[in-house]
Amino acid sequence: MTHTIDQICEMTGYSRRTIRYYVQIGLIEPPAGRGRGGFYNDSNLTKLRQIKTLQEKGMNLAAITAMLKSGKVPFESYVRDVWVKYEISPGIEISVRKDVEEGNRKMIFDMIRVAKSITKEGSKDE
Repeated sequence: MTHTIDQICEMTGYSRRTIRYYVQIGLIEPPAGRGRGGFYNDSNLTKLRQIKTLQEKGMNLAAITAMLKSGKVPFESYVRDVWVKYEISPGIEISVRKDVEEGNRKMIFDMIRVAKSITKEGSKDE
């Protein structure tokens, strides 16, 4: 599957600048195509998720780069879940794992609508 840089940013939490930097230093492969027509593959997405997970485990970029270039990373163990957050009201949100959200949008939007109506009713009682 292919992804635009904006989609990759949304799915990983990285900025465009960070992704371009990772391409520049050779941490991930450059996008296929040029300019606005460029796109990233699932392999780019997987590697960015692995990098994010390693960073969250406390590794710095130099150590991650060395590890990835050595090929001694058990990648399967470092894939992290991506979550989508929906704000219901200030301080209240619903989090849905991205793979679940993609196939159940109608049900999730129904749940959000119900949750919002519940929070509105609760604020009237106070």
